[in-house]
Amino acid sequence: MSLTKIPIGLMADGTDGNIISFDTSGNPVAVATGNDGQLFTSGGAGAAPSFTTVTSGFTQAASQATTSGTSVTFGSIPSGTKLIVVNYFDVSSDAGESDDGLELTIGDGGGIETSGYISMRAQLRSSANVIFDDTTLWELGNHLDASSKWRGSAILTLQDVSAFRWICQWQTMDTANAATVDVGCGSKALSAELTQLKVETGTFDSGSVSIMFQ
Repeated sequence: MSLTKIPIGLMADGTDGNIISFDTSGNPVAVATGNDGQLFTSGGAGAAPSFTTVTSGFTQAASQATTSGTSVTFGSIPSGTKLIVVNYFDVSSDAGESDDGLELTIGDGGGIETSGYISMRAQLRSSANVIFDDTTLWELGNHLDASSKWRGSAILTLQDVSAFRWICQWQTMDTANAATVDVGCGSKALSAELTQLKVETGTFDSGSVSIMFQ
């Protein structure tokens, strides 16, 4: 015979933070105390509930200066990442390299990949609109003259987990040429899970780049 309506004072002592549940045989059990900030999560039928660490929101990587060199690489992007935002502010190329573009490439544990990209970009100007395409990278914008500076964002989303296929779309403004905006979209399937990305140009001389991901 089982007892019901047992007063709390008659229950056996337990561990602070434990939660009473039942095992697969229907017997009472104490679920071990979780850590501060964890959520109590159901394991579904036939499994005990548990405390789980839930990651929410974006992880913001440290901003990298683009005042020298030809590229910046963000590595150690964690497994399971499905969304990345690349933000760039007043990034510029050397005054003697006015034809250089702001280029974005991605890679896995085998390195940055430089083929298999599908990329289409429209440069919207007050005088004329120009369309560009590329198969080796995503070009986020290009200099119209030596004073050009880029501001904007590129958003990467994982479209197919098994194919490691990413979609990238971006908007870029040239702050030195206010009537110029670049918009584009493309895709790229990697050989394995994404772990890194690279932003590059001819030679950086101003600005910064940062990424956030989840």
